[in-house]
Amino acid sequence: MKDGSVVPETMPVSEVEFHGHMVAGLARAQQRVGPKGLAFVMDLSPKQLGNVMAGASTSPKRLWDALAACPTALDDVAAAYGRRLVPKDAVCDSDRGTQPIAALLAQVALAESHDSPGGASKTHAELLDMEADIRAVRLLLDGWIAEIDRIRAPSSLRAVSG
Repeated sequence: MKDGSVVPETMPVSEVEFHGHMVAGLARAQQRVGPKGLAFVMDLSPKQLGNVMAGASTSPKRLWDALAACPTALDDVAAAYGRRLVPKDAVCDSDRGTQPIAALLAQVALAESHDSPGGASKTHAELLDMEADIRAVRLLLDGWIAEIDRIRAPSSLRAVSG
């Protein structure tokens, strides 16, 4: 609640948007461990997993379990809510946001090098190897862009939204 209002704020994420974000993360996890592997870690049958991917709901526990298949499985959902998931032993909330930048830059330099397996263009394997770092950097940059947008917004809008 803001400004003494008795009406709690709502989150601007619809069921359809939530499901889209959820499926994006689960698709990454499925790509990593296969449909049977993801179904196994989520304690679902492959058919049940297919139903979830097609629009059915699943329990929050099963979504959290998907992190075992892919540490970025819930990143899209978290970002939709203006949040970010980091390991509990992270030194600060930017552990996943700033450390991958150096690693990603080194990987990009190698992938763009004429000495890389794909020459000056990236191979599928190189892109997939960089995926977690690319997504972590994207979340960091999305947060900075949102902050810039808030700074640039007219002061009357900042008072309403911030």
